[in-house]
Amino acid sequence: MNIVIIYSKFAPFHIARLEAASFMGKKQGHQLVGIEIAHTQTDYQWPDTTEPGKHYSRVTLFPGQNYWTVTYRSIQQALYRVLEDLQPDVVILPGWGTREALAGLSWCLRRGIPRVVISDSQPSDTDTPQAASKLWIKRLLVRRFQAGLAGGKPHVRYLADLGLPSERCFVGCDVVDNDFFAQVSRHRSEPLGKGKPALLSCLRLIPVKNVFGALDVLATEATQWRWTIAGDGPQRPEIERRIKALGLEGRVCLLGYVDYFRLPQVYTQGDVYLQPSLSDTWGLAVNEAMAYGLPVLVSDRCGCHEDLVQEGVNGFTFDPTNPGTLAMALDRLLACKDRWGAMGQASRAIITQWGLDLFAKNLWQACESALRPIPEGPGARAVTKALGYVLSYPIK
Repeated sequence: MNIVIIYSKFAPFHIARLEAASFMGKKQGHQLVGIEIAHTQTDYQWPDTTEPGKHYSRVTLFPGQNYWTVTYRSIQQALYRVLEDLQPDVVILPGWGTREALAGLSWCLRRGIPRVVISDSQPSDTDTPQAASKLWIKRLLVRRFQAGLAGGKPHVRYLADLGLPSERCFVGCDVVDNDFFAQVSRHRSEPLGKGKPALLSCLRLIPVKNVFGALDVLATEATQWRWTIAGDGPQRPEIERRIKALGLEGRVCLLGYVDYFRLPQVYTQGDVYLQPSLSDTWGLAVNEAMAYGLPVLVSDRCGCHEDLVQEGVNGFTFDPTNPGTLAMALDRLLACKDRWGAMGQASRAIITQWGLDLFAKNLWQACESALRPIPEGPGARAVTKALGYVLSYPIK
């Protein structure tokens, strides 16, 4: 089986996943080609990794360009040419709303090529007419796939709600190289909880990450804690002003952008990992912190919380819209401070089941599932064919 998987830009964790999947697939006679649209993507400061894959073939459609400067039409034309040359048995597409996903889906529908959707989307508010129309479009698109590679349980449920049978959905699209983060913890000089309790977060400084909400709780209710934040973003000046206004200069440290390959060292600076997001499709930094061996405190709006957080075992969850629940969770952590080491070990044990092997195994299972046709109702084939042509027209 020859498959193609498409991403906008390869981050280090994408490369780790593709290497693992290709290595596993080769043992069964399969081949994998990874296509990235461009070398850079300005909203994510991933390292510019251009080395060829060890086990998979790599194609970059627009080397040296920023993803956001490339038009849909350009992506479509370049992707069509490469896919025609490769003639894959299955194409794996990144969601249903990105430009590369729509262009790739168009080619697959017109050529009759089976497709797998990668999805860590969760249910959204469908009360308004606008949202209802968007939901109808999502269902129209999702039903054009034969299988899904999802984040976890809530994402599988969402794909099923959109019309993709749950038995054709497999988890594990959001994993990291656990060993990369675990190896540094062996050299940690102090046990968890020694000294002033320290929170750590690795996140982009944008409103949805809810940094302001967490700062307010630290200033008023969780005054024993200090907080280190790794990451940068457009909200940094506002966050710096809020830290000063709340008198938190001595307790909150903004590290700024940290290169991905230096991240394991950052996790040595925390006792507990905090992900305070108002919305997060998954929250990969939670995986990283758990692989390192930290207890975790995770917003219940993060897609990973249902699969990765076991209440009181390796951490706690909270409602990011209710500051009191975050304060309560921090108090609960302080009350079991003597168990932080054991909770960190529990994190590591849980995340062992969510590693590169899971991605590799379920990627190939999803592809095998995609090769088995789904029975279609009357008119479905005509809708599929028509949609393939509609998506082929130039759009911005």
